Amino acid sequence: MYRRTFITPIAPAILIIFTVALASAQSSSLTTAQIAQDKVGQVVELQGTVKSFQPSRSERAPNSFKLEDSAGSIRVAIWPDVFSKISQNASLRDGAKVKVKGKVAEFRGALEIHVNSPSDVQIEGGTTPAPAASVSPNPASGTQPVVTSAPPAAGITPIAQISNDKIGQKFTIQGTVSSARRPSTERAPYILKVKDATGSIDVVFWQDFANKLSEAQKPNEGDVVRVTGTLGEYRGSLQLKPQSPADIQTEKTNPELKKAAPSAGAQNPQAGATTAPAPDFSSAQEGTILEVSGKVVKVERSRLGQTLTINDGKQSWEVIVWSTASGLRPAIERVRGGEDVTLRAKVHIVDGKKILIVTSPEDVIYVG
Repeated sequence: MYRRTFITPIAPAILIIFTVALASAQSSSLTTAQIAQDKVGQVVELQGTVKSFQPSRSERAPNSFKLEDSAGSIRVAIWPDVFSKISQNASLRDGAKVKVKGKVAEFRGALEIHVNSPSDVQIEGGTTPAPAASVSPNPASGTQPVVTSAPPAAGITPIAQISNDKIGQKFTIQGTVSSARRPSTERAPYILKVKDATGSIDVVFWQDFANKLSEAQKPNEGDVVRVTGTLGEYRGSLQLKPQSPADIQTEKTNPELKKAAPSAGAQNPQAGATTAPAPDFSSAQEGTILEVSGKVVKVERSRLGQTLTINDGKQSWEVIVWSTASGLRPAIERVRGGEDVTLRAKVHIVDGKKILIVTSPEDVIYVG
């Protein structure tokens, strides 16, 4: 006697649900429209097109852009320590196709994505630009030129070869200072970001060390330096800590570094660019560089810098001067009402409003 075994067919509805669930598991990317308040704190993956890329204006401010897909757009924030380690970050510009993984956060009432690892940004078709001694800047483009130094001298370690497994070891690096930031509090350090052809690293020291530096040893943004220090780490970022004032050499203390110095235009693209007089502000396009001269009639200070109201006797302009413009020789951060200044500022458009911004010490032409 044979028993018949009956196999019950899967109900169509259950099969459909299973298929949809499987498809969802295979594709973890969300659309911007699916990023809602209930996802704050979650890690999500998105893909789309880069729009309105904004470079970081200080060590504490992120690089950011709007990631746009067919459903809408959302702001993506990448802090400088992460951005500098993205191997193809020069390709992360308007129009680039990207896939991004990050944590959903809220800032000033708006949702955004915070990227915490260089590997969480994939750039479609991105290419690393070929090294060049200097690139002629286009003031209206908003892009920064690639500046490379000469091949490293004997005893100089390329920054890309400095890694976490070498913490505690001593290294000597040589490169260009891309930013020079004074401490925001008494306990915070001075931070020089030094960049060579292979990467960048922070050089940190505190007030007692800074007091021992001569004026010739205090570099500004764009200066070529040679630094010896012990490798350390802070919040996931590598840092080089000099032990003696002799560990910091500039072009003024070591003539050999002058041979490696880029041209003035390469050090600071605004310095080599054609400027227009400030009265052209009303018709100036974004990215235009204007020279503003006049008397300071108002100073509003903030944690990240100051806003100066400057009057030339006929009209006034508001100019934002970020703290990065003070460098290590901070004439501009002590400016008071009544002083005459000449500044080189770039036109930016933020939320539809046209503003003037100064970010580099070399763009502070005169204070007195």
